[in-house]
Amino acid sequence: MRKPSLFALLGLLLLSILLPQRSQAQGNGNLPFTINNNSTTADADLYVAIVGIDPNNNHVWVNAANSQVLPMSSSYNTVTGPTINGNTGPGANSKYAACFTKLSNIPNHTFNLPFIAGCRVYISRGQQLYFYFFGASGSPSGYTAPNPQNSTDPNTGIIYETIELTNNSGGFFGNTTRVDAFNFPMGLELTGNGYYKKTGELKSAADIVSAYKANVPTEFQGTVNSTTGVISFPSKTPDFQDGTNGTTAGAYGNYFKGYLDAIWAKYKNEDLIFNAGNAGVFKGRVGADNRLVVVGQSGAYNGRTGIITREPTTQEAFEGKGVLATRNSDGDCDLVVQAQLTAAVNRHAISVASAVAGQQDFYNVAGFYQTAPMNYYARFWHLPGISVDNLSYGFAYDDVADQSSTLQTPQPTKVVATWGGFVGQSTSPTGTGVATFYKDCNYGGTAVALPVGDYTLSALQAKGILNDDISSLQINSGYQVVLYENDNYSGGVLTLTASNSCLVNNVLGTGNWNDKTSSLRVQALASAFSKQLEAEAANVNNGMVLETCSEGGQDMGYIDPGDYLVWNSIAIPTTGTYLIEYRVASGASGGTISSDLNAGAIQLGNTTVPATGGWQNWTTVSNTVTINAGTYNFGVYAQTGGYNLNWVRITKQGTARMAAPTAAAASPQNDDPLGLYPNPVADQLRLATAPALAGSSYRVLNSVGQAVRTGALGTSLDVAALPAGLYLLVVTTPDQQTLSRRFTKQ
Repeated sequence: MRKPSLFALLGLLLLSILLPQRSQAQGNGNLPFTINNNSTTADADLYVAIVGIDPNNNHVWVNAANSQVLPMSSSYNTVTGPTINGNTGPGANSKYAACFTKLSNIPNHTFNLPFIAGCRVYISRGQQLYFYFFGASGSPSGYTAPNPQNSTDPNTGIIYETIELTNNSGGFFGNTTRVDAFNFPMGLELTGNGYYKKTGELKSAADIVSAYKANVPTEFQGTVNSTTGVISFPSKTPDFQDGTNGTTAGAYGNYFKGYLDAIWAKYKNEDLIFNAGNAGVFKGRVGADNRLVVVGQSGAYNGRTGIITREPTTQEAFEGKGVLATRNSDGDCDLVVQAQLTAAVNRHAISVASAVAGQQDFYNVAGFYQTAPMNYYARFWHLPGISVDNLSYGFAYDDVADQSSTLQTPQPTKVVATWGGFVGQSTSPTGTGVATFYKDCNYGGTAVALPVGDYTLSALQAKGILNDDISSLQINSGYQVVLYENDNYSGGVLTLTASNSCLVNNVLGTGNWNDKTSSLRVQALASAFSKQLEAEAANVNNGMVLETCSEGGQDMGYIDPGDYLVWNSIAIPTTGTYLIEYRVASGASGGTISSDLNAGAIQLGNTTVPATGGWQNWTTVSNTVTINAGTYNFGVYAQTGGYNLNWVRITKQGTARMAAPTAAAASPQNDDPLGLYPNPVADQLRLATAPALAGSSYRVLNSVGQAVRTGALGTSLDVAALPAGLYLLVVTTPDQQTLSRRFTKQ
């Protein structure tokens, strides 16, 4: 019998907590539902079925050819299906329901959707699926659906997809889903009175499989069936089975165990405090009985208790089942807490660091999927360029923090599902910049334009460029692109000063660079010199301590005032302006770092290191200086301590970037990365470097760290209304680098 999904079982509970409150509901019991075909498969080879539960709680199906709503009955089991290893189905005769309609036989590809709950629209390719109808009510009732874990299932080998939905007087709720598997790209569009939104995949099936393989580690490679192109949810594959329920234990059956052990151990000795969005803040501990008990401190569940009766298993964590889907005492609160923990484990959002964690934000999307172990399968569907708005149902509780593909409106007027998703529907590059990168050769496929800057793999992914996914690029005159084979500007290097239509077949004598890039730099030709100095590679270290770095390799920590590093024999090729960048992190209040040449003979100025919220929460700060050509011993010095240092980078700047303002009351200081002037300022604070920082945002912080101005960065900032005092301007660039400079308001 078809097992209801968590979407159906918990819909009323979770939608009230996890989705915005609805306006006055109208609903539409005669809702046009269209199925588009964005694939090479003929309409006559696509089959459609609609099954669900009517308002009277009867199991029904909708005949897509005429929109008739019919009660499920065993009398419809008239289609002969395959017999696999002796499995003749519930009727013992290999007969299954005649409930599918070819897309070519659906008038205008559209049927009318009635009020229906727990509904699924199935679309299969090449042949119908084989459901067995038990009946509309009583026991047994409902239908059997595909079971990929059953090797004798009659649906074995059939490619199909589903849309999950409920349509009732409260409106339409629906989504595409990757909770069980990916078979083929799908799209869903919902229109209402003043409402339109879409969800689904942006790439072809082959491109999704290729991108998936490039973005998941070894443990998850076995989730792909290279023959069919199906990608299965990890816990549905042999490698992740744990040996229970008749399964054979796989290599990764305890994938989450170490992480879960660490969570349960840590929070026996300190409180687990977490923000759960509209549900509120919860606080509690793991007791001697191994139960995690938390109590709402605020919000919708203030004063109520949620319980998880023991440490979950890997399978329970992946699927949000067992102890993570059980009503214990206060049932609704139990389920909400269990949903939060399921999501946090899959996203590795629960801290297990040795320091006291304090209150954690389970709704901080930027903190999701940053550390292994995590659900790399779920993470993939949220990578830029895979799904619309990076939203998808990658696991059962992906609606926590609104990361799911759910569409909802109280007054729906039209629904469109698209077999094949939205691939090929837009070829315009996203973003603006001086170099445009394409997924395919001959400037085809997904296109992303980037401005001058340095881009690690995470920065590229944030822009919509996936790992090993660049095949051609266009470069504006006066610029160059440096491609790196590995993340963090390492491995093989290819420098291009002109557009290239296909990075294959011995490009510039360097070999095949198609789908090979993991980090890159976009530079003005005058900025071609760039040298990165790793902290652990310094020739002289006075007082700093090596430690493991979350960005790879090692960094220098435990930095006190007076500590310093020196790199010998650093060659500066030409006299001019150079940007000095420091990769820093501070779990305290930050500090001040300076640089110099030849043991302090030439001072290069100070740079403020901000508090970043953690000793491994990295950001980049910088200052701009003039250096004469020559070879120097380059040093950095801790004017004050309280931060870690990963690397220092010295980059030649073009004259256009640092051009002096045409009208200025004063010149920007040489050590100022933003080119602020005048400083002190009375009314208009100007930025000489604003053209090079196009697309950046800014914050102005007062002396106690409160933001008193925020917005998009321009060439000047009106500060006339600010009280006199000391302020900090913090600029965040499009590639998420942070620049800061203090100024004085007169």
